[in-house]
Amino acid sequence: MLEQEYKIMLTAAQYEAICAMYDWDEREEQVNSYYDSPEMTYSKRHFTVRVRTIAGKFLLQMKLPANEAVSGAVTRIELEKELDGVPQTLSGAVLSELSGVERLPDARLLGTLTTFRSVKRLPGAEIDLDKSSYFGKTDHELEIEFTEEAAARDILAEISAHTDIDRSLPATGKIRRFLAEYENQK
Repeated sequence: MLEQEYKIMLTAAQYEAICAMYDWDEREEQVNSYYDSPEMTYSKRHFTVRVRTIAGKFLLQMKLPANEAVSGAVTRIELEKELDGVPQTLSGAVLSELSGVERLPDARLLGTLTTFRSVKRLPGAEIDLDKSSYFGKTDHELEIEFTEEAAARDILAEISAHTDIDRSLPATGKIRRFLAEYENQK
């Protein structure tokens, strides 16, 4: 699957304002258990390796770089396989099989990031409004995943008309924020 999205970091006030704008289709808690090798091989290659737990399901997910559009939207390859639980270690062979990348190392559990996500599905795009907690920190993020970029731009314009969001600020993915705090905790 190819994932295309805009990511915008939010303040708590912006998060609350956007939360009040919509009648959300779904609200869920996700627990992301992140993995890497002792040498941080996956992070260095900009791969995300996680087991996402939602409603009792355990999904091994890998995200691999694809490309970045001029408009600032990020495109990544997202792969997924169901598991029976959250292991302490993921076999490199399993990760190679899932990704098609040869000779990947084993990956060990680094920790978890818990996200409370509100989802609104619209034609051509989906709004994911996230409040995430990890290592005692909480942050807020707006993700607009899309199949039609014009729909995503229209959503951004609508949200911008109701609350002041700054798209020029760097928006790093959850894994990068998690890894930065992981390194701070060491």
